[in-house]
Amino acid sequence: MEDELENIKGVLPRVKHWEQTLVNQFTNLERRLDKIILGTETSIEAITATLNRMFQNVEQIKLSHPLVQLMPSPERSSESTWTRRSQPELSQGMSPEWSELSLENWVDNTRSMEDIKRSYEHLESVELKMCCLSLSIFPPDSVIKKRPLIYWWIGEGFVTTTKGRTAEETGEEIFRKLIISGLIQVQPHNAFSSRVVNSCTVHPWVRHMLVSLAKHAKLFDFDSRWPRMPSYSTDSISNCRRACLVYDNPISEGSNGRKVEDLLTVFNVNEQYLSLKREWLRKLKKVEVIQLGRWQNSASHHIEVEDKGFLKGLGAQNKLLKYLCLRGISGITKLPSSILKLLNLEILDLRACHSLETLPPDISPLRNLTHFDISECYLLEAMPKGIEKLSSLQVLKGFVIGDLEGTPCRIGDLAQLRHLKRLSIHMGNQAEVQKGEFHKLEEIVSLRHLKLSWGVVSPNLKAKVGFQSLEFSFPPDLEKLDLQGIPLAHVPEWLNPVKLKNLKKLYIRGGELDSLDHGETEKWTVEVLRLKHLNNLEIGLPKLKDEFPRLRYLEKINCHEIEKDRYDEDIVWSEYAEYTCI
Repeated sequence: MEDELENIKGVLPRVKHWEQTLVNQFTNLERRLDKIILGTETSIEAITATLNRMFQNVEQIKLSHPLVQLMPSPERSSESTWTRRSQPELSQGMSPEWSELSLENWVDNTRSMEDIKRSYEHLESVELKMCCLSLSIFPPDSVIKKRPLIYWWIGEGFVTTTKGRTAEETGEEIFRKLIISGLIQVQPHNAFSSRVVNSCTVHPWVRHMLVSLAKHAKLFDFDSRWPRMPSYSTDSISNCRRACLVYDNPISEGSNGRKVEDLLTVFNVNEQYLSLKREWLRKLKKVEVIQLGRWQNSASHHIEVEDKGFLKGLGAQNKLLKYLCLRGISGITKLPSSILKLLNLEILDLRACHSLETLPPDISPLRNLTHFDISECYLLEAMPKGIEKLSSLQVLKGFVIGDLEGTPCRIGDLAQLRHLKRLSIHMGNQAEVQKGEFHKLEEIVSLRHLKLSWGVVSPNLKAKVGFQSLEFSFPPDLEKLDLQGIPLAHVPEWLNPVKLKNLKKLYIRGGELDSLDHGETEKWTVEVLRLKHLNNLEIGLPKLKDEFPRLRYLEKINCHEIEKDRYDEDIVWSEYAEYTCI
């Protein structure tokens, strides 16, 4: 008996090894099967390659345990006819062959899917579940930018302002909870900043569950031609009040007036060439969200409009509209005055509308506006009147300082915005700053995040900028300062820890700074420091840790150009145990 026990004891480690080997091999097999079941692989070549790898996995599993050899060998099925539609992201439905094998039901009954469903069921509120279900409309493998996603949730009313927390802060908390639950996967900001998160992806199996739930709840229509892609249905029996614009599925503008009038949301999923007509927009009498612009993380995603004046279709009849996104759309040169009749508009996102040249002369009628983003609209040379009257404004991005004559709204006027938390200011080529104008910044006591960026600065203007830079004053509770393209070689007097006692995040990107020596004995309170594309800045990690003793996250990328296109070694250093939304 003792000998038998010793033999068993000797076998146990091998059994444990077999178990781990099987777990790894089944995991690989499951991942490859996912790609076919959920439609990620669409071409004959890709599917054949995946199937071959799967058969290799099966053979390895059989060799991992003698008993498995008793199982019959799998037979290769005959090659089916698979087709690739006009855009790969639209080919996400399962083929009839797979449907006949009931593999969709098999996916639903796996232990992994049961775990996913439990994660969803454990979400603590209806609002949190609605935010989660909204992710069902995005194509597989999409990288979804966090900010447009939260803006959409605000427009739908899924997240609202609560005591002590803005709607956007509530949205940030929901985004964090979805990460913790495992229902969304973090997407790092870039290859260097693995802990910086401003985007997410959805695992194919999670998306599979979300599509089923959203379809059952009639939140979205899913076109029968593309079973896993959302659509816009004009079917009279459809109760869905959200229209998704999808490539090769144009909106019908026929006798569907009642259907259009009941829509709550119009969302551009992946249509690159918008052919919306003014007449159709006028029918949207109950719409609350119009997201036509870019939600993708990549700025390379291109969207154009066919009718450059289509926005004239928006007006007083769209009185319930709260969120309008035109982010990244080319061809819009002017924002029509009819936009000013959208009196309930809360979020106006015009970011990266590179063709935009003109805003309405007076924007004050939009009194409910909380977010106004005109950053990266490089053809804008001046701001309209009335921004200072937007008393609810919390976020203002892309405020342009131009010449004195053409800019009726100045920095000093922004001091009236008592709820403003985030502000970005761009000094254009024609920037003229009045003496002491930037002292007014310290009067915006609610301000927490400030970005200052400079365009190409002429030699004549550089001397003025240097003088004016000595006159910056900041609000006492400023937490984040972002400087982009600063046209100064030496650290200005205002960039020091004495002037910025509560600063937690400091970003300096581009420009001519050659040092961070501020001449003060006091140390920075900064926890997050990002230095990028500073050709003249030579500073090492020991020096940075000495100057920034509270540092928890550091990026130093493309700093100190030793010779053309060759820099000091990049540094990415972090003490954060979890992902942070920097």
